[in-house]
Amino acid sequence: MDILEVAPLSLFSSISKRLSIRQGIDRAIWLALLSVLGTTIFSTALLQISLGVLAILWLTKLVRGPANSFRATGFDLPMLLFIVGRILSIPFSVHPESSVAALHIEIIFYAAFFVFTNVVRVDHKTEMTILLQMFMVTALVAALIGIFKYATGMSPRASSSTSGTYTLGLYLVSTLPIALLLTGKYRLLGNVASGNIATGILCLGIILTFDRLHWVAMAATFFATAFIIKDKRPLVTFLLGMATMIIIVPSVAQRFQATMTLFSHMSYRDVLWRGATLIGLEHPVTGFGPRTFREIFPFMSELGDRKIGSWHNDYLQVYMESGLVALIPMVWLVVSVFSSSFKALRSEQLSPERQEVLITFLVSVSIFAIAGGMLDTLMGIVFRFDLAVIALIVAGSGNEASHGTTIRT
Repeated sequence: MDILEVAPLSLFSSISKRLSIRQGIDRAIWLALLSVLGTTIFSTALLQISLGVLAILWLTKLVRGPANSFRATGFDLPMLLFIVGRILSIPFSVHPESSVAALHIEIIFYAAFFVFTNVVRVDHKTEMTILLQMFMVTALVAALIGIFKYATGMSPRASSSTSGTYTLGLYLVSTLPIALLLTGKYRLLGNVASGNIATGILCLGIILTFDRLHWVAMAATFFATAFIIKDKRPLVTFLLGMATMIIIVPSVAQRFQATMTLFSHMSYRDVLWRGATLIGLEHPVTGFGPRTFREIFPFMSELGDRKIGSWHNDYLQVYMESGLVALIPMVWLVVSVFSSSFKALRSEQLSPERQEVLITFLVSVSIFAIAGGMLDTLMGIVFRFDLAVIALIVAGSGNEASHGTTIRT
């Protein structure tokens, strides 16, 4: 069965259609899943509530269901070991009072991956289409809010209603592959023209966050798209649009110049790495403990921005906070995602539609793996949803048969 419906779908009518099919606890799970995706970029509190409800409903169904109702995937073991590594680093923390908060705030979000792999149904084309539409609608609304805040002077940069410019930029750039690779072809927003307009809005939102790393990720996504679809028109349009913004908006021009001289404007990352080099071998196995940056960083006086509270690199942060017990599973997870995806793309059991969705989510995961955000409380939810979709498609390709998946195809 194909994942996506080619015909245009109204988001709300599609949700109603799906609700008429799902019954009982399945209906509640579907609504909770939509609530998780619909609130991620807008409200941390609503996301926590939605995710909690979704987890409780899934566990309830799991307890009531047959013994083999848990879906196993090829990413389960590295993800589980990563969670265990993060938890183990807490009792070994040099400042347990700072690290214990992570157990209540962060760890539960890591487990969202297992919830997603058990409630998302990639073999139901209508449901997958609705989930993709939800991503697009929320990204567009978030982008428009950010653009409005910048245009009206409410904020010097486009920002989200949750955690500022970084969160908005990452959310938009991680959703951009859906806009470029799926929206126009499958008409997620009604027609091709609407998809093109949506892509433009997302790009404008990313530009106005003035986040250089996300600018680079945006450009890389367009180059990757040109290679994937063998069409340079989106890339040329992007380059012309970016050039226009640089010419007519002085602040964009200044930020672009800083991006071109990235190593001369490192936003104190050189200081962060120097500090990590100095103390990095003191606790190589279990790390210093989550959320201990301010307590252990040796060069706080050299950081011009006193708001810096992390290592600004996911891999470095995992190592410094949780040591090799968490870093090794994390690297294993990332490598597994790409290796298993490439195998699946060569599988004869994978339909062209599933290949397109797999490639789209693989591009999104690449953005997280390279630009960071895998550990972010909010955007980490998007990252783990991406991982879940990839894991389920890979399992359906026949490459994960040894892991005992229970996915229907």
